[in-house]
Amino acid sequence: MINEFVPYDIALAMKELGFNQRCFHCFDNEDHSKMHKSKRGYKGQYDYVLAPLYQQAFRWFREEYKLFSEVNLTTKQENVESFEFFVLNVNEPLFESDDYTVYEEAELACLKKLIEIVNQNKDECN
Repeated sequence: MINEFVPYDIALAMKELGFNQRCFHCFDNEDHSKMHKSKRGYKGQYDYVLAPLYQQAFRWFREEYKLFSEVNLTTKQENVESFEFFVLNVNEPLFESDDYTVYEEAELACLKKLIEIVNQNKDECN
């Protein structure tokens, strides 16, 4: 079940971008490998970094920043399983990745790219 949550570095970067939605778990700031549960869901606790689910993270980027993403199986080589991801906004494609041999690696790389795009846009606005 722990693999359903984004890793600490992604959660921390999302917090810095303003993520503050209810989550079932959060990371301990002292020991990033520890997660805490809550029946009600943490929201913005000072001593914790919220731990969103992967689907929650992707939804947040869609709703908050209008960045749409998808991870797809590629068909570039017959009988070779590889994955790529795309990031788009409402008006145009923004990024197409290289190939990844593991779906989850492509998914994680996609989240990192979404964070990078948001940070670049913030820098351009300042």
